[in-house]
Amino acid sequence: MATGASQIGCACPEARAAPARPCAARGRHHAPGAHRLGGIRLAAMPRGRPAVSASATASEATGPAPPEVTPIVKIDNLHDPFATVVTVQFGSGAGDLLGELLDTVGALRNLGLNIKRAKVDSSDPASRHRFYVTDAATSEKIVKSSRLEQIRLTILNNMTTFHPESADRLSYGPRVRRAASRDATEPLGPSHRNAVDTTIRIREDDTGSHSEVFITTWDRPGLLVDIVATLKDLNVNVVSAEVDTVGTEAQDEFFVTYRGEPLNASMTELVRNALQYFLSLAEIEREESY
Repeated sequence: MATGASQIGCACPEARAAPARPCAARGRHHAPGAHRLGGIRLAAMPRGRPAVSASATASEATGPAPPEVTPIVKIDNLHDPFATVVTVQFGSGAGDLLGELLDTVGALRNLGLNIKRAKVDSSDPASRHRFYVTDAATSEKIVKSSRLEQIRLTILNNMTTFHPESADRLSYGPRVRRAASRDATEPLGPSHRNAVDTTIRIREDDTGSHSEVFITTWDRPGLLVDIVATLKDLNVNVVSAEVDTVGTEAQDEFFVTYRGEPLNASMTELVRNALQYFLSLAEIEREESY
């Protein structure tokens, strides 16, 4: 039996070997390893038995912390010939946080769009929030970059409005997560750095009909319109695009041609340098605005 336990009526040798001692304060007898504080009996922890912290007990009660969920908005003009495919994700399966997206559907319809919900595929959780969108006036897919950006920002606005917790994981909304800054004691003060590196890849499509431009960079409002404008300034035609917003990261893919042909070596280098310069310039302006 542990020495700190109450031993009333115990005849074991350990009990006889540890007689009770008088308390100097009141003359009462207490069992070994026991003390009184404000009328409350406190038993000493038996040796060899580790104490359990309150935090560990709370952790066991609540279970492991849920994984961080990344908001995703995908606008795809590549894979369907008749409609722009819009997919929205924030959690999946039993952890889906979006519900039926009725407010988002209503907001998109207010932009003059026809919206048809995809059939739910049990093997594809993302299909629950996939929509096929066409222009209500022409019944054709959306091709203007300004309209695509309008759709994207409308969805993000609704997501941050009805799910404020998503704003902490996006480069959009009133609470934008910023990367850690350098030492604030430096002469120019803190300089904010993106957690997302800008990468640009350009390759000719296997069919030889166009080139594919892949851009990964820090997301921001108006990014799509500015990228397309930069390409048009170089007389590069954007045939189609897929625009993905994954948290704070923009993952964009463009099908482009130059004078009806894939980009040659010199145009590939020109496009890469122009986009890299534009995205770097936009990043400098963003940092200085803070």
